[in-house]
Amino acid sequence: MDVKIYIFEDDDFEHFYPLTYNRPVYTLLTGTFRLYEKWQRLFNRPEVGFLCRGEISNYVHEQSKIKCNRFEFEGCDKVIFINGRVIPDKKTADTLLTSSADSMYLTGGNLSALVLDPKSPAADKLRQMNFWGYGHFKSIINTLPKSELECEWMNYIWDFVRLNGRQIETDFLYFSSDFERYDKAIEDLTNVGCLIYSPGHVRVAPDAQVDGQTVLDARSGPIIISDNVKIYSHSRIEGPCYIGPDTHIVGAKVRGGCSLGPGCRIGGEVEESIFQGYSNKYHEGFMGHAFLGEWVNLGALTTNSDLKNNYGSIKVDIGIGLVDTGQMKIGSFIGDHVKTGIGMLLNTGISIGFGSNIFGGGLISEKYIPPFIWGGNDGYSEYRLDKALETAAIAMSRRGEELTTAGAAVFKSIFDFTCEKRNRFIKG
Repeated sequence: MDVKIYIFEDDDFEHFYPLTYNRPVYTLLTGTFRLYEKWQRLFNRPEVGFLCRGEISNYVHEQSKIKCNRFEFEGCDKVIFINGRVIPDKKTADTLLTSSADSMYLTGGNLSALVLDPKSPAADKLRQMNFWGYGHFKSIINTLPKSELECEWMNYIWDFVRLNGRQIETDFLYFSSDFERYDKAIEDLTNVGCLIYSPGHVRVAPDAQVDGQTVLDARSGPIIISDNVKIYSHSRIEGPCYIGPDTHIVGAKVRGGCSLGPGCRIGGEVEESIFQGYSNKYHEGFMGHAFLGEWVNLGALTTNSDLKNNYGSIKVDIGIGLVDTGQMKIGSFIGDHVKTGIGMLLNTGISIGFGSNIFGGGLISEKYIPPFIWGGNDGYSEYRLDKALETAAIAMSRRGEELTTAGAAVFKSIFDFTCEKRNRFIKG
């Protein structure tokens, strides 16, 4: 049976700011893969379609090479639509693959998935859509029979951090074939002076460099070290941990629950945090229970708080008002292209928006900083768009990447969209 898979974005993408200003939720890293990459593997279908906001669709297509907002069902027997906030698992994938056509699945009243006959009236109406609108999509399918689907969701950005360690462990089991070629011999590592605990749960790519006087401790979970990773002496890696391609660990303490995407530079101490990719924390300082986007640079000694002194529940403002997370440990949520100066101290549960440049040292007491803010404790102003673009282009060129036309257009879209929030913040 030929099945077409679509992953769609619903209206709660704001719950995942500042990471989703420029991407859909399902392209965020969790465990060892982005969410959509797990669906590709579970359905054994590398080709999927994306449905997302029009203002980011060209950029998302450019980054992922996946078609966006194209309803093309020709030649398939079944079409499956999955809410991008549903956490991928084999049971859900099997349920949808074996489901009868024209079935709608809800979880707690929210649309989690849809299975369509490509020849149905609803499919014909979807073919006529040349844009993605979640409300319009629901109005087309609303008359279909509904069933309850038992599955787990991402509801807010901190859910990614909370579940990340478990996701690494699950990926290690579900997608073990992906790591079969990570077969660097453990004795090759121990011969140069690496200390490895629970070596059966360590996977190292053949071209990865792990220097002597490194500790790999997989007693609490697996450690996966990808292609062209460099781990320098005096680093300590605790599982569960995933280190993505071309990332360098520079004498760091990487504690359990971390996923470090491609092209990162990591020093100091990192705990239960996700780095989406191409971000720098080269120097001393602590980052815990945090999610950082791409092209972030943390100045030396930048440190966040992830625990209140009274051990109370942490409230977070990601730009939609204060939300009580119900969690004791919440760190920082830092959007793409954010820069911090040396000695910055980040308040518990802080959110820093896309493209902001924060400097001057000392504690940033604010809980929420909108996109494109320039300054620190001595005052804030708007970060000029032309200057932000110039800085981004330089930073990306240092990793051999280019700020494309589509990427620059997303900068402008976010800059314009967040103008009012920025003005309110600056005025205090």
